[in-house]
Parts: sequence; structure tokens; C-alpha cells
Amino acid sequence: MLRFIFKLVVLGVLAGNAAARPVPNIVLEFFNSFAESQKEENDPSVADAQSIQYAHWFFQGFTHPSGGIFTKSSLMRDAYTKGQVYWRDHPSRRDYIFAGYGYLAIEQDGIFSRGFEKSDFQSDGLRVNLWWMTSLGDVAWRDIGVEPLRTGPSHLHIVGYLSPKGQFGHLGAYEREVLVTSAVFLKPASP
Repeated sequence: MLRFIFKLVVLGVLAGNAAARPVPNIVLEFFNSFAESQKEENDPSVADAQSIQYAHWFFQGFTHPSGGIFTKSSLMRDAYTKGQVYWRDHPSRRDYIFAGYGYLAIEQDGIFSRGFEKSDFQSDGLRVNLWWMTSLGDVAWRDIGVEPLRTGPSHLHIVGYLSPKGQFGHLGAYEREVLVTSAVFLKPASP
């Protein structure tokens, strides 16, 4: 039982959640199924490290539902593809999975500006640091409703998922990221 609790705490920290909330139970179930399918015996410390790695790659697949992974690691491949399949097969559970990793569903208006190694989103009415803004799965901006992106700052309405505190974007310079699932151009930003 102590090992299980330790695993949950470590998974929460890995996910970048300041409250150390565990990842969703379904991810742990996928990992346990994967671990049981492996023939070699693992000591508990290896299993704990593998479960952390599995949770990370599940989330990568979940947030890149159209992407691919090229690796010899069966653990990474299994976790990544399970994350993609879960995204496709359980759309009503997406908010639950994101919340398990500390991400919050948001709908927000704000100013977006981009440039070389820059992708800033400043939420209207909130005094927060700039967020690193990217499309979920790194899909083209036109696929989420904003095309072409204007030069200079633009006022947008976005829907997506806001990360817990961590390091995101170029050189980890942003405290949070927002993974955008849809966006609407409202107007050019005021100077």
C-alpha cells in the first residue's frame, strides 16, 4: 500500500501538479496491464520509474492524438498509443484526464502575440503572467479556427486546457501553457 501511495505522489509531481494530485486511475490501470504483459521480472524501484515514464508518455499521446512516436521502447509506444486511443474513444472523459494531470478546462478572451520563439497569451481581466499558447497536438492554427493569424497582437476567444505551474515554451520561460482546442479571432489588439 505504501508503494502505491508513493507511486501516486511521484506521478502527481511528474505531471507538474503543485497539489501532487495523482494521475487518473485509468492510466495506472493501463500501466499495470502493460507491466503484467512483460516477461522480465522487475524490482519495485524499476516498476515505479516505469510507471512514471508510462504516465508521461500516455499524456504525450493523449495531447497529440494525430501524432506518431518512433522508438524501440515498448513502454513508450504502448503508453503513447493508449493515450491516443483514449482521446478518440472517450471524448466525454477528456476533462477528467486533463484534470488528473492538473490541467483545467478554460474558455477565455485575451491577447495573443507570436514571433520568433514567442507564443504569448495574456488573458483579459486577469493579472497573470503570460501563458505559452499552442494548439492541442500542435495542429495547424487553421484547424482550430484561426487562419490566417494576423501579424501583431490579436484579440482571441480561446477554448482549451490550462496547465498547472511548471516550465513551458522556449527555454521553459513560461510558467503555464494553454493547449488550445478552438479559437476565434475577435479583432486586432489595441495599441
